[in-house]
Amino acid sequence: MKRSALDTIRRWALWSAPRRVVVLVVVVEIATAWFSAAIWTDSVTRADLLRFGLLVLLSVAYLEVTRQVEHRRRLFANTSGYTNMSSVWAVAGAIVLPSNLAAALAALLYAHFWLRSWRTVDGIKAHRVGYSASTVIASCLAVSAVLRVTDLTWDHTVGTIAVATGLAMLVFRIVNRGLISAAILLSSATYSPAKLFGSWQENSAEFATLALGAVTAVSLVRVPWFAVMVLPAVFLLQYHALLRDLVQAATVDGKTELLNAAAWRQLAQRELSRADRQATSTAVLVIDMDRFKHINDTYGHLAGDTALRAVADTLADELREYDAVGRFGGEEFVALLPDADTHAAANVAERLRRRIETTEILVEGRNAPGMQRVHVTASVGVASTPAKAADLDDLLRAADNALYAAKHGGRNTVCVAPTAVAA
Repeated sequence: MKRSALDTIRRWALWSAPRRVVVLVVVVEIATAWFSAAIWTDSVTRADLLRFGLLVLLSVAYLEVTRQVEHRRRLFANTSGYTNMSSVWAVAGAIVLPSNLAAALAALLYAHFWLRSWRTVDGIKAHRVGYSASTVIASCLAVSAVLRVTDLTWDHTVGTIAVATGLAMLVFRIVNRGLISAAILLSSATYSPAKLFGSWQENSAEFATLALGAVTAVSLVRVPWFAVMVLPAVFLLQYHALLRDLVQAATVDGKTELLNAAAWRQLAQRELSRADRQATSTAVLVIDMDRFKHINDTYGHLAGDTALRAVADTLADELREYDAVGRFGGEEFVALLPDADTHAAANVAERLRRRIETTEILVEGRNAPGMQRVHVTASVGVASTPAKAADLDDLLRAADNALYAAKHGGRNTVCVAPTAVAA
């Protein structure tokens, strides 16, 4: 029996998201569609159509040649920052095409990606792709509006063109990232600056794609055939991104996006060796969520995963960039603090404990409809080593014994191992 279109719409994963996220997605998509329809009758020249056709050909050629690479990259989209190479063609279209053709190009790009690559990847939801397409269309429309106000013509000086294309890149990035950050902000109770605004690595990759888009735009106007030369650069950028994704998949825990146990041990061992050479102190924290099984039993395992991510985000946000923090298994986390003695490590542990205790986590109730707010606590064991570093396993064992004492002391507390034990 065939499923009706209405039944298909009712089964969309979008409706299980928080109501504010549903409102944001629907409003952005309707607004984008309305503006695109309003400008559809704008005048278009023969040169515009030729540039539009060339950009479509370049984007199709790019995806067809790299379809398997794109497919593999999407497999890692949940565990690493995902930079979409289609920005190269979208930015170029926003700069050189009228608003209606720029919007049409962005829509065609995402339709092609979905049909030829993304729809076969498990975990990729159609409504997310639709929202991403809407953010790119909105970004293209914003760039077109800004360039229209600045009255850019290609007869201007090189300096003027460079400033205008740079402004286009900036506007595209701000609008696109702003809409994505809004969805992240509304869908999660906990977040970090890196998740909202992207890491330095992600922003660098995005800047490279935007710069290639600007080069493509200038080529289309000045020397159209030269735009084909952008393809090898896009291929290399994508393969570099795939290599980065593979490295992250091998070292990062998929549920929390922290270091996995093997990667953490390797990094911690190197740090202990450095501390031994430089005669500096090092501390280890073992953090274990209290009564984690109760969350799984009460709200379900998906809620448990949400709580894990919330605690992981808290740890990443509170600790220093050069502190090594990872998931050690189950609901247990571990952090290594370079140049931290017992007193400093205990203060950090207490700050983490308080932050975790006050973090509000939104989970979907198993027996009650809608999202529910829950709180979790954690117990922390602290061990430090003085100038001459101990063996990593000895340090971990001391911190784990301190954690065991914290659990038996009532949970939601910090316990510090005697320095003599760690040393």
